[in-house]
Amino acid sequence: MVPRSPCSAALLFALVGCAPQADRVGSGPRGVGLVEDVVEVRGGRFRMGCVEGDTACEEDELPAHKVWLPPYAIDRYEATWDEYAACVEDGECTKVYTARCYTWIPERGFAQGIPLPAELLGADQPVVCVTWQQARDFCRWRGGELPSESQWEYAARGEQRTLYPWGNEPPTCERAHMHGCTDATRPVGTAPAGASPWGVHDLAGNAWEWVADWWDDDEYRRPRHTYVPHGPIEGEVRVVRGGSIYDDDANLRISYRYGLSPEYGYSIVGFRCRQ
Repeated sequence: MVPRSPCSAALLFALVGCAPQADRVGSGPRGVGLVEDVVEVRGGRFRMGCVEGDTACEEDELPAHKVWLPPYAIDRYEATWDEYAACVEDGECTKVYTARCYTWIPERGFAQGIPLPAELLGADQPVVCVTWQQARDFCRWRGGELPSESQWEYAARGEQRTLYPWGNEPPTCERAHMHGCTDATRPVGTAPAGASPWGVHDLAGNAWEWVADWWDDDEYRRPRHTYVPHGPIEGEVRVVRGGSIYDDDANLRISYRYGLSPEYGYSIVGFRCRQ
């Protein structure tokens, strides 16, 4: 993964710097329109965090703890380039600055200012390179918000204690767009075998997803109420969930969590909204 504070990485700064340059919004036919497909998630109690017996769990996934959530709705699919372009045209979203985006280059790792490959820019593929604030602005334009970490995880697992949204079977290219399957994101919803119990797609692979919360490696250890939990009130990095086309089994697990600087976009990070 890219360093959590990417512009503090000396190598990347020396290679490409951190100054904004040209902007660009995804290209492609504008016929897809807004995806109105949202999933109603009934309220309930579930156990959030590391699944018992999962030897890949990291410290920030522990301890598992009970959470109660009221009903909410979440987008069935990740937000697409076409949807984001509509928000830009409406004047409620800013263009995606690819010069500030950290793009994954297989031979080099992450680099800033590298043009996004055309294979990532399909109208019905997940919009990437958006900052956390751009993702939030889009969701507010839609009349919603970014999901909290607990809402994202409940949408992925329901009341089941499984490693992945589809169960405990290892990821395959039919269930998730992951490392070894493709060098680019795919249109949202094209891996239905990997949908969650609620019918939410692409919660493992394709693109990481911004959520509302700040990341804190000790958050699960802090005494707090389990009713409608939310993350810390401040921090340096925001949580991303779900893994991407460059991640393997361990990072595709439901409980895996990571943090990235909200000030930058990443070619592997998109988002979805909740209502």
